[in-house]
Amino acid sequence: MIYLDAVWLLNFLVDGMILIITQAVTKSYASMKRMMFAALIASFIVPLTIFFPNSWLVSPLGKFTYSILIVLAAFPYKSLRLYMRNLTTFYFVTFAIGGTMFASHFFLNMNVQMATSGIVTFSTGYGDPISWLFVIIGFPAAWWFTKQRLERIAVLKLKYEEIYEVVLEWNGKKTVSTGLVDSGNQLVDPLTKKLVFLGDEEVFQAFVSEEEWTALKEVEETFDINGIPESLQDSVHFVPYQGAGGERKLMLAIQLSKIELVSEGKNICMHAPLLGMQFGKMTDDDSYHVLLHPEMMQKGKVA
Repeated sequence: MIYLDAVWLLNFLVDGMILIITQAVTKSYASMKRMMFAALIASFIVPLTIFFPNSWLVSPLGKFTYSILIVLAAFPYKSLRLYMRNLTTFYFVTFAIGGTMFASHFFLNMNVQMATSGIVTFSTGYGDPISWLFVIIGFPAAWWFTKQRLERIAVLKLKYEEIYEVVLEWNGKKTVSTGLVDSGNQLVDPLTKKLVFLGDEEVFQAFVSEEEWTALKEVEETFDINGIPESLQDSVHFVPYQGAGGERKLMLAIQLSKIELVSEGKNICMHAPLLGMQFGKMTDDDSYHVLLHPEMMQKGKVA
């Protein structure tokens, strides 16, 4: 006996999670409402498979055509190249997660089946409690593992030797500079969990006055918070970090509105990161003025 509502609900949740990880990997902009609507469309394959088992939609060609509609519903169409990237990633994520669950099912020999269309079903009614527990815990675990592996691959796309044009915005002001990916920069603010970038004095000249910069330099040396200019008291953050010699220090930083760079023809944008202050020049030859966090490709969004 098949409980359609249970299988349908489970399929909707599974499709939604697959679309979310596809969005995370491709960095394509898509609202949560749009992806959930696409997941709802995808879940209709359940009643179609049950009530119309001989329909061409349940054939390989039909499923491929149906997946084209799902991806179109989930992500705004901008170009054929971007659409094909989203479609192929959608299939890759589906197979990666499905393979993980199938292997787990084979290992544990639980009462869970993976249909050829990628739908999770149960062979008996609502399924036994262990089967439901496997799906409730097993799928998110497979989803998390796949997402982490794919995001680590995405990080490697940033070239550490290449200089990038960087656009920084803060407090209604914008400046264009150059940045280098620093593989050793793993600094994250422990309180807000925001990535910390680093900018030298040339970058901050576009944001603060010379008097404010001098005052901030004194604060960095004395850690006297009373020396922070009144105009910046709501903007300056202190970020703890460990120096090269192992000593613990505090870095002054501001929270940008956003930072943006161009990589492989794509604009990678991150909202509200922290920009640490480097008092002095980053390099002697002025080749770059910003140290970029290597996880920007992973956690940023394609604009």
